[in-house]
Amino acid sequence: MKKIFLALLSAIAMHPALHAVEPSGTLPVMVIETENRQAIVSKDNYLNATYYLDPRGVEGVEAFGSADNPLPLQIKGRGNYTWWAFNKKPYRIKLDKKAALLGMNSSKHFALLAHADDSRAFMRNLTGFEVSRMAGLPWTPADQPCEVILNGDYIGLYFLTETIRFDKKRINLTNPDDDVEAWLEANPGMTADDYPFTDEDYTGAWLVEFDNNKDDFQVTVPSRQGSDTELWVTYKSPEDYVTDNHRQWLIDEFDTIDALLYADNNADGAWLDKIDLTDAARFFVVNQIMNNYESYTGSCYLYKDKGTDQKWHFGPVWDFGSSFQPSRDVSKWIWESQYTQHWVRNLWNCPAFQEEVKRIFVAMATEGFDRITDYQNEYAARITEAARCDAQRWQSDGYGNPDMATPLAQVQVQLSEAINSFGYKLGLEGYSEPEPKIGDIYLRGSDVGSWSALDEYKFTDQGDKVYQLKVAKLSGKFKIADSAWLDVDYGGSAEDDYIVINQPYQLVARGKNMSLAVGSAENVTLIFDLNAKQLTVYDEAGAELILVDDDTNVEYYNLQGIKVDHPRHGSLYILKTATQSRKIIY
Repeated sequence: MKKIFLALLSAIAMHPALHAVEPSGTLPVMVIETENRQAIVSKDNYLNATYYLDPRGVEGVEAFGSADNPLPLQIKGRGNYTWWAFNKKPYRIKLDKKAALLGMNSSKHFALLAHADDSRAFMRNLTGFEVSRMAGLPWTPADQPCEVILNGDYIGLYFLTETIRFDKKRINLTNPDDDVEAWLEANPGMTADDYPFTDEDYTGAWLVEFDNNKDDFQVTVPSRQGSDTELWVTYKSPEDYVTDNHRQWLIDEFDTIDALLYADNNADGAWLDKIDLTDAARFFVVNQIMNNYESYTGSCYLYKDKGTDQKWHFGPVWDFGSSFQPSRDVSKWIWESQYTQHWVRNLWNCPAFQEEVKRIFVAMATEGFDRITDYQNEYAARITEAARCDAQRWQSDGYGNPDMATPLAQVQVQLSEAINSFGYKLGLEGYSEPEPKIGDIYLRGSDVGSWSALDEYKFTDQGDKVYQLKVAKLSGKFKIADSAWLDVDYGGSAEDDYIVINQPYQLVARGKNMSLAVGSAENVTLIFDLNAKQLTVYDEAGAELILVDDDTNVEYYNLQGIKVDHPRHGSLYILKTATQSRKIIY
């Protein structure tokens, strides 16, 4: 009996299709089989595979192929963080022949996005895409939900998405690589080194990305926006036939624009000769509404047509993985971010840009932002059952949205607040000043949870943006931050600065790791004053920690003996009454 049981375990290990979970029956199913059922382990190399798309009774969905007659495709991994951080992987697929999958425009090129990190009812990308369409960007990727079975294994709810590329139905420009390919075909015996590139050829057409990852197909441009700041410009098209002259032209072009944006007179808008104003404004409006604080640092696409007189266009949009973060303060501008948001702050300096942003926002408001929530509600209704199956499939990994209603409602509140905040910032009537929100704040460090945000190191809000935390032992390196290192991230001004017990220490946003001058201390109380950006570590042996509500017949003196009429929470004073004098933390 034992041998039979072990054999069964072995069979389960070899055949992951024996998961109990099955497709929901409410969405089309895409069934993919790689050659010899090889695992997909590379983002660089395609595997040969077959597929068929089964509508599963969904009205209006066309079948492609069948179990008996599957169609050829190629498949590989895609993404950066989403590829290595999650077991539910995203994929890029290339069909052998163009197909109008799930009603989208006919093409060979699609992505299967997993959105394993989207616990916000899968609303991030699909909402961003709809806001982009509403803002009027020339082209926005279409996406449609489906469920996927890969090599016999149900792998959950996916979003079949048009990829960003030059195409008549996408970015309507010609890929220069195609011109070289056509020339090589017409000139047998010649190589790409023989192609007669001209100076104008180097000017485009170009499709590039502000990237936050190093890439082989990339140029690096030092930026004037900060010391040691670089633009990593990854070229997507052309890609196969790019010479040193191409790369140098791209470096010079982005250096020129960077110089215009960071010149002392950048508000004059000299950069408008290089960048299309309306698409730049549309792109900004979309990302500000989505509160996408990574929008100009990665997956930020720009394109231009061939010619020195052709301008760069921001877009299309792609990645909204940072939107709708529960801890993110929607009253902020998107450049108020821990990431280097390339160029956007100085784009805003230009009055013409501000006016175009306002015009686009007003046009959207006139149409009515209910369009977005209606779209979300309809989409959520379509995927609810599939989301439940997806969550069950990935239950051991903690992915998914088994309860769609709660995160959807939270997303819609946050979206409404972001729209209101944006309207107020633009000075429009009918919008009110938002109340800045601060999430939980933690002591995070090498000896306090290995930099994790743990409840035992969470500060208590004392009011007036003063926070208190008592710890049994404080040592090692540490900082003050919220759970996601977003709105609160404070440290020291230099690595070799040390905090002296019972003395206020001035903090710096995105500062260095801090440590105590004495190395470590036991039974200390930390008072973090967010208004003053100060941290004081109190040794309770030297001061009594009390919060005073009634100042009647009480006088306060600082440690130099000078009377203080308006003491601040979190500061150390000598309290004097008619009968006593003692050291306290106010």
